[in-house]
Amino acid sequence: MKRVFLPLGVACLLALIALVWVTSDDGTPAMTPDGPFVSQPNEESMEEFSRQKRFVSVGPWNVAYIDEGSGPPVFLLHGCPFHAYQWRDVIPVLSRQYRVIAPDLLGLGDTQVRLADDYRLPQDVVMLKGLMDQLGIPEADFVGADHGAATLQLLMKDSPDRIRRAVITNAEAYDLWPSKPEIKYLTMVVHPLTSPIFRFLLSHSAWIRREVFSIAVHREEVFTDEVVLAYTRAHTSSQARWERLRRFFRWQLDPEHNRVTLDAVDGLRKFDRATLILWGKVDTNFGPVIAERLATDIPGVVGVEYLEHSAHMPFQEEPEAYNAALLRFLGATDGELAERRAAWVVAGSEARHR
Repeated sequence: MKRVFLPLGVACLLALIALVWVTSDDGTPAMTPDGPFVSQPNEESMEEFSRQKRFVSVGPWNVAYIDEGSGPPVFLLHGCPFHAYQWRDVIPVLSRQYRVIAPDLLGLGDTQVRLADDYRLPQDVVMLKGLMDQLGIPEADFVGADHGAATLQLLMKDSPDRIRRAVITNAEAYDLWPSKPEIKYLTMVVHPLTSPIFRFLLSHSAWIRREVFSIAVHREEVFTDEVVLAYTRAHTSSQARWERLRRFFRWQLDPEHNRVTLDAVDGLRKFDRATLILWGKVDTNFGPVIAERLATDIPGVVGVEYLEHSAHMPFQEEPEAYNAALLRFLGATDGELAERRAAWVVAGSEARHR
């Protein structure tokens, strides 16, 4: 972390003096259940992609989502600390054959929430089912990555009838999250002393942004300045958005919250609908061991496909290969997937008896 702080040491001190006074003693402003929304639609700082987001009222939230194409519905659930922008290379391809819906999950992106709201995973499931109801979609295919894949696991337990087919990518799973590489950054965001400094650095230095987000990819060059700015502006463009992120990260660091995906395992073991594990193989956050464990626990798994040159975000590093795998799986007949499932079971049995 010396690489991060030393070049801008003086700026850090100035940022601390200038910004720390705006927070309360623990760094969190007073919150009320009926307070204002943290964000507004079409804020000036939004990148062009996010200006295409629609908004629909779901319970206490105003959900921001991309809705493109026509045909069978496919929901894309993004990771943390990202938003629907992460699917920008997937949506144009899938939307040629499918209706693609990519919502911003609670506490992330541009979905309108209040600071006092609950952004934990069970509430994402509530939001997601409410969004489906609002859009008149009783059942859909789902693609989930990281935090979105954790949301999908809870949905697989809570409402398996809502899912036709599922794709799980580099997921928060079991009680194995947050990952070690990201904990230092989560802690810096949450801590009342380092928080304003970190926000200042992210807001003013493209190099710092790239340094932080580099833990998610194998090839850092795929994170251009434009890309990392789109990811960070959703959190740093206002003090309210930053406080929302701090609240979100407190729950990421909460062991009780981390266990909700472990508690979902009983449901996963009953989920027999077609499921593909599609995984970046060189992920230092959530590696292949988790992929293989999920494949063992979910009876509907038809196979594990690895993208050999990708880390945590294969849709970012190998979008063509990722999209091709999605189309093969989503477009397969039930009979073809049954054959894949049978072959996968046989291969696993043979591997265990070697």
